[in-house]
Amino acid sequence: MEKGDIYPRVKCVVDTCTHYVAGDYCSARNIDIMHEEEGHMSQIIEQTMCKTFAQASSFANMLGSMDNVNWGGAASKLFTGGDMYPTVMCTVHSCEYWKDGNHCIAEAIEVTGRHANECQDTNCQTYRNKESQ
Repeated sequence: MEKGDIYPRVKCVVDTCTHYVAGDYCSARNIDIMHEEEGHMSQIIEQTMCKTFAQASSFANMLGSMDNVNWGGAASKLFTGGDMYPTVMCTVHSCEYWKDGNHCIAEAIEVTGRHANECQDTNCQTYRNKESQ
């Protein structure tokens, strides 16, 4: 697969997440984008969420999210200014960027939810309903 098939560039403005890096980067190794309401497929951006979100204000959340840190991407960013490319798994198959195997094939995604308290406060701004295209 091409790099963009599994590893889109990620802009994340969720500044309360343990994986947030200044400059709107995400230090997670894998991001899970899901539909907000179980059993109901997303139809609009506000019905998506980043399930990887873990609130940074909790020490337990910070420790618990350490197993999902993109150490290689962080080192690349720090030492060479390269991009951090997490894998993006997406169960929102109503999105035009969804691909079999729950992969996101967008070249880049943006996750929003500045000052979020829980994953339901986040959204994938890149979501485009393939039914309405």
